[in-house]
Amino acid sequence: MKGKDGSALIQGISMAAGIALISLLAPRWIGWQDKSIIPSSFLVHTLMLGFSLGVMKLSGRGWSSFGFTKTGYRFSARILLWVIPTALLATAGALSGTRTDAPSPVSGMSPIQIIVFVWGYASVCEEVLTRGLLQTWITMDSAGPGRTRRLSRAIVVSGVFFGAMHLVLIPRMGPAAIGVVVMTTCLGVLAAWYRERTGSLIPSIMVHALFNIGGSLPLWLMIGLK
Repeated sequence: MKGKDGSALIQGISMAAGIALISLLAPRWIGWQDKSIIPSSFLVHTLMLGFSLGVMKLSGRGWSSFGFTKTGYRFSARILLWVIPTALLATAGALSGTRTDAPSPVSGMSPIQIIVFVWGYASVCEEVLTRGLLQTWITMDSAGPGRTRRLSRAIVVSGVFFGAMHLVLIPRMGPAAIGVVVMTTCLGVLAAWYRERTGSLIPSIMVHALFNIGGSLPLWLMIGLK
């Protein structure tokens, strides 16, 4: 993981891309059906988590270097304000009556499934891969508190990679998926900034979950849970 010749960057992206690709294709390979209470996303995110933790263990580095630490992070209620951007977008879309034939990324999932498997589980697993494994691997030394506010290479790469992961939605959503890619890229950069500034995955998981909550909760409040 050392060196300034760009090898760490190539290694990190290659590993993360391999993990993401295998995980995303696994449900199709085994014929997983989304008709049960356990959606296929559970398998996707479980594989992401398992492979990521496996690589971290084999690297020989301490878990804290990958963000599994509270050091450098102190909870502030201001972080909860990150629920607002997606909440405003979701509310504006509902009030404007904008309709699209494209299904959303969570189409077919019940509110309980969204809360458990999207707000919670997906937020943790995707952050472990992108902000835990990838961002740490491409950084010369482990991200820690005291970093400047600039957007480092690790922040940008982690954010763009996370957005690119959602390109797989294009066959399902069509052009509407581009909006999801843009939003998730912004989320990725924000989560990566928190990860680098604090050295912890805690705030990155929190803002990830808050973006997911903001994208669906306002609609539930307006039209009621179905």
